[in-house]
Amino acid sequence: MTKKQTWTIALMCAVAALLAALILWRQPAAPGAQTGEHAAHKDSHGHDDRHPDEAAPGGQEDERAVPMSAAQIKANGIAVEPAGPATIQERLHLPAEIRVDAERSVAIGAPVEGIAQSVLVQAGAAVRRGQALVTIQSPDAAAWRAELASAQARLALAKTAYQREKTLWEERISARQDLEAAQTALKEAEIAAQAARQRLDALGIAADGKVSSIVTVRAPLDGVVIEKPAVAGQAVDAGKPLLTIADLSRVWVEAAVPADSLAQVGPGMPARISVNALPGALDGTVSFVGPVLGEATRMATARIALPNQARKLRPGMLATVDLLGPPAQAPVTVASDAIQTIHEHDFVFVRTPTGFQAREVSVGRSDGKRTEIVTGMAAGASYAAAGSFLLKAELGKSEAGHDD
Repeated sequence: MTKKQTWTIALMCAVAALLAALILWRQPAAPGAQTGEHAAHKDSHGHDDRHPDEAAPGGQEDERAVPMSAAQIKANGIAVEPAGPATIQERLHLPAEIRVDAERSVAIGAPVEGIAQSVLVQAGAAVRRGQALVTIQSPDAAAWRAELASAQARLALAKTAYQREKTLWEERISARQDLEAAQTALKEAEIAAQAARQRLDALGIAADGKVSSIVTVRAPLDGVVIEKPAVAGQAVDAGKPLLTIADLSRVWVEAAVPADSLAQVGPGMPARISVNALPGALDGTVSFVGPVLGEATRMATARIALPNQARKLRPGMLATVDLLGPPAQAPVTVASDAIQTIHEHDFVFVRTPTGFQAREVSVGRSDGKRTEIVTGMAAGASYAAAGSFLLKAELGKSEAGHDD
């Protein structure tokens, strides 16, 4: 055998030994080994690619773990509390607006056609009942006053004629039909005078015995002038708005109620009102719930009447209304700020020996401060009551790292 043949045989033996070693190295380990059955289901990133029902126990929970030491928890300001029972009074949080009490507001129109001679008040002025507001010069008013004066004169004449005929009939000088004719004329004169007076009274035109064309419009109630479209010198038509007066000692708070929440709202329901421009909150009661939804908003109106003696509540102010339901006892509750939404599911970060675990829960009633946990947690379980948003951010970073 030559030297060249010897090297060729040695090289072939080495290659065969290498191939045998590679075959043995790639052979799967025995069942139950750490790199066995489970490792075969890992994807290129180390995640279990099986159906969730086939995944190893605790695997999904491990992905929702946020490791954090006690020192880190304290440094991040994360408060840990136990879940427990609490009394919850549900609240319906609604946008609202302060409005004029329509039952204490009057839009004053011109009682007669004419010319606005003078406007005696300005917008925002406080007025008293009977106070002069606007004077109007109207030929119609002069004609109606003249008609009343004529009717009253005819009535006085009819009364005199009736008394004369009655005396003559009693003395058997005149016939009975003359007395009856005088009596009929008296009744007609009374009716005419009464009609002329009632027309002036209905329009608020004073019948002071003078035939004048000046009509004075007076305030029908104590209040504040909130609108003043009238201007001196302008022509006015009968019924045209001159002023609007409102009694602001009481106002309405009108809240917009979505259609799907109407079943929870009714008259007599307690309400807490917060006005954006004022400190503190006011308590009231729902007095009215609108039976019709707004065409544009598709919402109904819930009304609360509030006293406003100090005039701090001004129509047009924006507010929020919390409608309070009946109090109820919930066996397991957490701080409302502890609940975080992840992928459209509710989670609470439960304390573990190594940090926190995002645990999916089902929530029930809430009053804005405490929220009922229906499933997912038991009473006494420690959780992140404050600062859970930091844990959510850390969990998001961890998930993003796995996806890289």
